[in-house]
Amino acid sequence: MAEVNEYNSASVDPSKFPDKDFELYSVPAFETGTPEFVKGKDISSSKKSVSRNDVLLCKINPHLNRAWIVSHYKEDIPCLASSEWIIFRNSAILPQYLSFCFTSNYFKELMLSNVSGVGGSLMRAQPAIVYKYLFPLPPINEQCRIVAAIQKYYDILDDISTNL
Repeated sequence: MAEVNEYNSASVDPSKFPDKDFELYSVPAFETGTPEFVKGKDISSSKKSVSRNDVLLCKINPHLNRAWIVSHYKEDIPCLASSEWIIFRNSAILPQYLSFCFTSNYFKELMLSNVSGVGGSLMRAQPAIVYKYLFPLPPINEQCRIVAAIQKYYDILDDISTNL
């Protein structure tokens, strides 16, 4: 992963901008599917600067391998991600494809085999180790085909669950 990751870590201390609005991708907000929109004064620690189509991979237990694609809903405010995300960026890889890879059982098992910490919710995957993972990287047209096929089956499952 490290060989194709274009993300260069950039930290921001939002408390230095107390009245500025931020689009915050936090682990708790993942459940809602929408980032939080908060003032700098309401953010307690430094965060990582992220951009549209960055793929966020959760590194904290019990939410390992949750993946979130940064949408950047409001162009006029900066996007931030909590430090509990491993950030992946590559303009030549479909973010949806990466998201499907990162949430696969294969990838989850890799992450679970390399967590460390004192136990429970304090267990974390180490980004330096995760960046060493191999993942399949087909040409972009094949990525499109794979994403379309997976999405088709998710849509079918959604229809089934809606009709139950």
